[in-house]
Amino acid sequence: MKIENDAFETIKNLVGVSITEENLTFVDCFVHNWLAMFMPIGGNCGYAITPSHTHPSYMFVIAYDNQSVVYVENEKFETYSGSLFCLSPDVAHHEVQDYLPPKYCALFIDKESFEKNFRFYTKDRPNLDAKIVDLENSKIDMLIKEFIFESQNTHPSKQIVLENLSTLLTHEIIRTLLSCNQQNTDMSDNQKINESIKFINANYEKEISLDNLAHNVLLSKSHFIKLFTRTMQTTPMEYLKQIRVQNAKKMLLSNRLSITTISQQCGFNSPSYFTKTFKKVYNETPKEFMQRLK
Repeated sequence: MKIENDAFETIKNLVGVSITEENLTFVDCFVHNWLAMFMPIGGNCGYAITPSHTHPSYMFVIAYDNQSVVYVENEKFETYSGSLFCLSPDVAHHEVQDYLPPKYCALFIDKESFEKNFRFYTKDRPNLDAKIVDLENSKIDMLIKEFIFESQNTHPSKQIVLENLSTLLTHEIIRTLLSCNQQNTDMSDNQKINESIKFINANYEKEISLDNLAHNVLLSKSHFIKLFTRTMQTTPMEYLKQIRVQNAKKMLLSNRLSITTISQQCGFNSPSYFTKTFKKVYNETPKEFMQRLK
């Protein structure tokens, strides 16, 4: 995406002066004065995979899959879906490049601004060298969506709203780190289904079983199926199939990959099963769909 000059100067101040626009070819960027947000789309961030690089700001990475691997001063750390990876300024690290596009949102918060807000809670200095915490019951995802939406707004109120959202995001991260939001650690039924949906959307290309899904939300398989079906009006495996087909359709629209490759990348065991499933949902085969688009 095209980055305005002022925004890119902020990015350099937060991420590092040596970052280039080419590094961000496959990254969506959302920037305010002292906070920047980055989401890879279709490929790695060229700066993130640079060996032993550092940032002048605090970095927080929300993982949406179980694939991200980071080396921090030669020690390996693996994040998981729904986790928050934290790193203090000036710590050498790099992300490991994978053949699949990474699924995460990285937030960079100005050092002085973060520490000023941190002092509202404790006089201790933040020690966030490769700290990984669970985001259960956190409002960070909701605030990220609000920040992205407001970044694309054209209303004159945009800057003041982004300033307030930056502050809210910073405080929500700090409260999560200090366990200020853990009064109620039991997930409601709706939360458990939402967690399952997030897991399916982040991992649809992999082999997923009912046992996996039920275990992730600490339910028995039978109770999980009953709860999911009642809430979503479809079974967990049917929902998974729908997500796979929907993503396959998007990939077919690009007209860059073969039907066999798309079926594999969307989690289908065979091209024939993919074709059968696609036709059941869209009343035409993938081949017919592609021919109709020509």
